[in-house]
Amino acid sequence: MPSPWLPVMILVIVGIVFAMLTRRVAHRIGHSPNSFGAGDTAHDFVGRVYRVCGAILFIFLIARGIAPEIDTAAGLIQVLARPAITWLGLAVMTWGGVAILAAQAGIGASWRIGLGQKRTGLVTSGLFAWSRNPTFLSMVAVVLGAFLVAPTAVTGIVLAVAWVTFSVQIRMEEEHLHRMHGRAYEAYRAAVPRWIGLPRSPARAPATQGQSVDRV
Repeated sequence: MPSPWLPVMILVIVGIVFAMLTRRVAHRIGHSPNSFGAGDTAHDFVGRVYRVCGAILFIFLIARGIAPEIDTAAGLIQVLARPAITWLGLAVMTWGGVAILAAQAGIGASWRIGLGQKRTGLVTSGLFAWSRNPTFLSMVAVVLGAFLVAPTAVTGIVLAVAWVTFSVQIRMEEEHLHRMHGRAYEAYRAAVPRWIGLPRSPARAPATQGQSVDRV
């Protein structure tokens, strides 16, 4: 079996690069791109769920690195506990991490964590030509990969909660982007799948030069 520390290393590397890119954006715009607050709104609640799920997953992966037998106590799904599936999970985690950073870099100074209020351009090229939400798709891949690496009840619950929360956040963002971009976003939404797939139309919504959409 692969080392139980490999998924931890993947998360640490992705987290460091993610933080560096986010700090660069903060320097360029003069404030934190994190739009999640501590209020009692649905938006802020979603942000808290993200933080809790991320902490649980990271701590669990560290714990199983220290004591691999914790998988059994966490409800190991024996049928998935195979070296081939573990390697597949590591590959999915790696792909997801790289895609998260690629999407973040592609958005540039318009990167936001949550729903930003300042108007930015609408990106429809690159990863966004194949998915309206490449960052969320990539995050799902990371959590799915972690589940395949450590197929337990704990990681399964984190995956389920992450999927539901991402789905809620995506729908809030769609409403937000429609208010911000109007017909341009309608055209983009009609042409590009929410998650992933071939564009349904060769048409593209107009993009603002040098800017990008403010999404997670």
